[in-house]
Amino acid sequence: MAGGGGKGGGDYWPGFVDALTNVVIAMVFVIVVLAIALSFSAQMLAKRMAAKIAEQEAALGRARQAIAAPASEKERPGGTPPVVETQAAQRTRIAVAGNEASLAASAAAAKVKPAERYLQLDFAPGALTVDEKAAKALGEALAPLKQRLAESPSLRLEVVAIGPEIHLSENQRAAFIRAMAVRNELLGQGIAGDRITTRIDMKASAPSPAVAVRLGEKP
Repeated sequence: MAGGGGKGGGDYWPGFVDALTNVVIAMVFVIVVLAIALSFSAQMLAKRMAAKIAEQEAALGRARQAIAAPASEKERPGGTPPVVETQAAQRTRIAVAGNEASLAASAAAAKVKPAERYLQLDFAPGALTVDEKAAKALGEALAPLKQRLAESPSLRLEVVAIGPEIHLSENQRAAFIRAMAVRNELLGQGIAGDRITTRIDMKASAPSPAVAVRLGEKP
């Protein structure tokens, strides 16, 4: 009887192995199907994001052309339009073409009139870095602000990035890169890092990307 019981007990293993094999095969099949679906979804999402970015760049280009058209009618007698202009008494505007090859070739010389508390760097579409001419103009415009910082230890420089459709993650990342590029230029001008704060203004809406540098009180 013992031998019969042992023989009968061994009959369960083939069925158990078959069931376990089927489960493993089914799990592998499900994993393969999920991997293929995720890969396909990632490709579709990447294409949609690329198309969205292309549409935004095209819209920015048309907006800048529309802004530049009326501005060209106000050229100075010599025939050279001002690259940087002060629109308000306390704001200095600096045009930034960036170091990207396609933009640096068309960069013009920047002329800056220093302001006491506020200056703004207007970036060209697609520019993420501060080109040499803009960096030089920034250094000249910083003189009054650096003097105010030296006179009052409670003051700091606020670097605030703004831009169109800032709620989009891609635009936020580009704005952060521009803000850090300006911060690096300020550090190179001898301003201590603890006197500089950097942030992205999520509420401000601007037709083109820009970075503002202004005086503020320490928290």
